[in-house]
Amino acid sequence: MNKISQTIPYQFDTIFSPFKAGEFEDALTFLRDVGFTGVEVAVADPRPVDAGELARQVSRRGLSITSISTGQAYDKYGISLSSSDEEKRGEAVEFVKGHVDISEATGSPVVTVGLLRGKIEKDNKASLTQNLRMSMLRCVEYAASHGVNLQLEPINRSETVLINNVAEALGFLEELGNPENLGILYDTYHSNLEDGDMISAVKAASGRIMNVHLADSHRGLPGYGSIDFASIYEAIQGTGYKGAYALETLSIPSSEFVKEHCFESVSAFIKA
Repeated sequence: MNKISQTIPYQFDTIFSPFKAGEFEDALTFLRDVGFTGVEVAVADPRPVDAGELARQVSRRGLSITSISTGQAYDKYGISLSSSDEEKRGEAVEFVKGHVDISEATGSPVVTVGLLRGKIEKDNKASLTQNLRMSMLRCVEYAASHGVNLQLEPINRSETVLINNVAEALGFLEELGNPENLGILYDTYHSNLEDGDMISAVKAASGRIMNVHLADSHRGLPGYGSIDFASIYEAIQGTGYKGAYALETLSIPSSEFVKEHCFESVSAFIKA
């Protein structure tokens, strides 16, 4: 059964959620009350997180954690998996390991490698990619030993020079030997910008999609832009996908609007 999920920050606010980090538990209650079944938790720094308490906070509302995102660590701590600075690269790997530990203690939701891989870095793309390969191999090995899956998110070229579309993500996975515990986070906003034919991209990633992010062409709620979500949903389901569909949108035109319409925007085309 697919779960309908929403991104909530655990430590620091993010523009990709209508909820503030300081209202985490109230946000969980809200999601439960309006019909959501899952939550994507944005964790910047895994070190101080009490995973047991996090699990209890979520389970008390009858929800489950569908994924743990790591991207805030890049902006907050200046570390990345592709950094030319070996120390910063190693610190990023340790952060991912910490996220994996949280996952293991909270039902083993998939851990996302998004912008923690790096954005617009100083080195050339070839060097950055090689650094990322080495870092990811360490992360994948650690995650596998703890029974946790990782997912790499293709992100548009205005935000990162590394892995912008599904084809590049699949190629990168192949270079790593196609580890069983490493897949793709398919984000409709980025795919709309970078993949051209979104349906073909979904089909190409069949069997490798571990999670789905929903945002329309303007990065707002589905149904308020130009993406044909009914067709995308049908294509994704056609691959045999059984995972979660998580809203990760900007709060446009306001956070109040997103809260009011978030569940209906997704349930209009998703059959949970």
